Amino acid sequence: MKFLKNKNVFKNQDFFILLPNLLDIVECKPNLNVCLDDILFVEEQKKLILDNTIRFSKNLESSNCFLWGARGMGKSSLIKCAIQRVNEINKKKLKLIEILNHNFIYLPELMYFLRKLNHNFVIFIDDITFEEKSSDFKLFKSILEGSLLSDSPNIKFYVSSNLRHLSLEKNMNSETDEIIKKEVLTNLVSLSDRFGCKIGFFENNQENYLKIVKYYAKKKKINLSELNIKESVQWSLQKGNFSGRSACQFIDNLKT
Repeated sequence: MKFLKNKNVFKNQDFFILLPNLLDIVECKPNLNVCLDDILFVEEQKKLILDNTIRFSKNLESSNCFLWGARGMGKSSLIKCAIQRVNEINKKKLKLIEILNHNFIYLPELMYFLRKLNHNFVIFIDDITFEEKSSDFKLFKSILEGSLLSDSPNIKFYVSSNLRHLSLEKNMNSETDEIIKKEVLTNLVSLSDRFGCKIGFFENNQENYLKIVKYYAKKKKINLSELNIKESVQWSLQKGNFSGRSACQFIDNLKT
């Protein structure tokens, strides 16, 4: 891969994505429409991820992070915003590299390259899932703990998922042999247990959702009417949740 020959790729930017079709790591600055302070009602989760990220940036004891739970609650945004916040206050910048779900096969080669560089790297995998008996599952489990690459002190994994144990368990049904079912579930739990920092995200209630709607409206200088408030509730019901993402999308929709 090209990145094996280009050690200056990380010189000017902090956010990247691995694109195997180009055989390269490319700069990919996120278009963040929120900052860390805009992600509401997840204060404890915010503190955990920020503290861990700060410690990693200072080469102190830190962990791989697994953010799981309700969709639209800011898991992915929180990771990116935490990196951005830490890089604003630290001279030595963290580098985030996003890996897409189907590119796990490139992880060993990438990690071998990164561990030799004078940067700390967060490898980010968004909305991760595995098929039952997936080779990616076994590879990732080994990389997290067991492989020689697991001991790379300048690399941490930050992973998000809507599922607590990282698998859809598609082939699990009432007819599945109980021993096989127990073995599959044990493997899934053992993978999620390899993350030293596991952070759960839970659905908002309507009261908090409306506070988020009003917060984003004020931030974007939009005056909400009583009709708008009622429309925001209908919007959330159509989306199927009272998430911060739904609130932000509703306000953006009002602007158009």
